[in-house]
Amino acid sequence: MSIAKKITGQAGIYFAGTLFSVAIGFFFKIYISKKLGADMLGIYALGMTVVAVLSVFLSLGLGNGLVRFVSKYIAQENYTQLHTYLRKTLQITLVMSALSAMIFVVFPKFISVQLLNSPELTPYLPYFGILLVINAVITLCDQTIRGLQEVRKSTLIGHFIRLPLKIAIAVGLITMGYQLRGYIWAEIIGAIVALGLFFWLIKKLLPKQMPKLSLKASSKINKEERTFGNNMLLINTVGLLQSEGDKIVLAIYLTTTDLGIYSIALTLTAFVPTVLLSVNAIFTPIISQLHTEKRMQELKKYYQASCKYIFVLTIPLIVFLIVFNQPMLNVFGEEFKLGGQVLILLLIAQVINTSTGSVGMMLNMTGLERVSRNSTVVLAILSIIGYLVLIPKYGLIGIGIVKMIMMTLQGIYAVYMLYTNQNIQPFSQNYIRVIILFVVLAFGYYYLGSGVLDNFGSPAWLLLALCTTYAFFVMVFLVFSAREDRQFIKSLINKSVKK
Repeated sequence: MSIAKKITGQAGIYFAGTLFSVAIGFFFKIYISKKLGADMLGIYALGMTVVAVLSVFLSLGLGNGLVRFVSKYIAQENYTQLHTYLRKTLQITLVMSALSAMIFVVFPKFISVQLLNSPELTPYLPYFGILLVINAVITLCDQTIRGLQEVRKSTLIGHFIRLPLKIAIAVGLITMGYQLRGYIWAEIIGAIVALGLFFWLIKKLLPKQMPKLSLKASSKINKEERTFGNNMLLINTVGLLQSEGDKIVLAIYLTTTDLGIYSIALTLTAFVPTVLLSVNAIFTPIISQLHTEKRMQELKKYYQASCKYIFVLTIPLIVFLIVFNQPMLNVFGEEFKLGGQVLILLLIAQVINTSTGSVGMMLNMTGLERVSRNSTVVLAILSIIGYLVLIPKYGLIGIGIVKMIMMTLQGIYAVYMLYTNQNIQPFSQNYIRVIILFVVLAFGYYYLGSGVLDNFGSPAWLLLALCTTYAFFVMVFLVFSAREDRQFIKSLINKSVKK
């Protein structure tokens, strides 16, 4: 199977699964926001933030190396070291997650009241402790499967089994009157089922030549693995200040209601990098493979092509959400419309994030993880300073301003360092022409769409507006696209028809 076919095929399946999740998840979020309200939604968001913060430390950075080293050791047929890496990472994660969960159970009041100034979270923390352990192991499974380059099979479990099961259980428990506690238990049960299926899948996918995980490791974590793990641990630890610091500072200075409103803005923003994440899911181990085999020109070609198509498929969604931000937020409830301004700022930040494609993965998978580490440290510190200064003064808008500035700085620096060290950059001439074309279209669509906002109050009309937006942008792209783009799209369609 060619690299291009593997990327487009598996990324397409991952994207389809993500679209399915987005579709039913969107309506489920509407249901949850109306049943629980902004306050309880804020408590849930804060609990998941605490889980996310602790999850970074559970594998001591080794979990992040699974994508790189699983792919690398299979290419080298080094099954002994592969066995060691998998077993040691799992052992460390289980011990660390169990200890962390005990802290949730023994000191819930200290965490919620003294650290987070949110006493409403106290009765729910033990449940989040259970979820912490399960999610920690699921993360290892996901990274391992990505390293095995079999994303499509994990997509079936994560998107088509776990999510619908969670939603069905949550609706049942909330209907029975369990409210937020029922929502959390639905998350836990869905995660347990997914974990069992992930274990079964990994057992089938791992090379038969590799010793069983139940056997004692015959070697140790080597220097390369430990160095990579340490760098990724530092990157992720400091990165938390950038990715989760906003919610923590928000919880301290504002209210759980504000956090609930912000969580809905984040929910809508989270849909934007779907194409990028779909490509990353399969492209990351391929980057490691091509770099190991020193096929750098081939890597450059696939990276630039992926950047262009990620941009083409993402910008229409960003433009739609900017133009129709108030009707979209109103679907969740009148109180959530207060998040309109911060949503626009977050979307502008995503333009920078998606336009450079998998630049972060390119750095991490080509031996430049120290560059990612250094930029993450600096930007995370600047982010926290920005949150502490702007959130008390401007509230949610302050978060959006900080996110937009930091995402821009991060993208510029990452692209510069990738070009300096590997002579690879995302912007081919063809891609630059596409960017100019879409910027012009975006401004035209903004002025055209802002005049018909009153007609789009229901989810059905909004869905129609989204489809129209995509049709408009894609049609213009096809008309003005380069010959190579039309040939590539035609070949994909022909392959799909033959299947």
